[in-house]
Amino acid sequence: MNSINEFIVHNEVDQSSVRPDARTAVRVEGLTKMYGGLAAVDGLTLEVPAGRMFGFLGPNGAGKSTTIGCLTGLVDPTRGRVELLGEHLNRDSIELKRRIGIMPEGLGLFDQLYAHEFLAFNARMMGLPEPTVRSRVEELLEVLELTDARRKRLAAFSTGMRKKVAFAAAIIHRPEILFLDEPFESIDPAGVAMLKEWLRQYVAGGHTVFMTSHVLETVERICDDVAIINGGRLVWRGEVGRLAVGGTITLNGEEFSTLEALFLYLVGERRGRLSWL
Repeated sequence: MNSINEFIVHNEVDQSSVRPDARTAVRVEGLTKMYGGLAAVDGLTLEVPAGRMFGFLGPNGAGKSTTIGCLTGLVDPTRGRVELLGEHLNRDSIELKRRIGIMPEGLGLFDQLYAHEFLAFNARMMGLPEPTVRSRVEELLEVLELTDARRKRLAAFSTGMRKKVAFAAAIIHRPEILFLDEPFESIDPAGVAMLKEWLRQYVAGGHTVFMTSHVLETVERICDDVAIINGGRLVWRGEVGRLAVGGTITLNGEEFSTLEALFLYLVGERRGRLSWL
């Protein structure tokens, strides 16, 4: 392997697991998750084609992270059906779960491990052969500029460094679908630019990214499709690529030239004043 770009775009070890006929990466029907009497996700129905950069947006508490938890097997839905790559997801879907990568909201790092130990553990859990494990761990640490931190346990890492490790763990086995919950938060601008380039190459190779982010300008520039939820319910779904090239989106007779303007129209602007400012 000559570069991290080759690792993301092509790898012979994993290529046999990619199914070219799986045209729908994610299919959700009537997904509901109840916490007591509160519906965190309320009857969500959604399809995401394979080979797309998909943005899943909403205000705080809208149900984004809960939805990702249900889509990845981290959270048991109360009702509804989830299909990934044409297969029904359930508790026993071990092989299917090896075909996806997850960067969850809470990161899920083992703080007493070193970064190389954590990445190797994740790669082995995904079934990669030992030579591949070693080469990918070393390459990811080098490219993410974490080599100098080999003697520090994850508990001593900064928030940005922890984000990088979580991203590396999610992508190390080159999954067919990559679920990312706020992937760019706390990472420096140069690091964000590199990760965005990786994701573009990853999608160009036929894979799928399903990501949440509050940075709407970034979503507008890199995502093909976007879904917006509010109160656990889908309020809009559409393509946003035209916005990045100066186009507009028309909804209910209104024209929107930015994703932020569309988002605020759909979920409502928040206005308030502090008397002491």
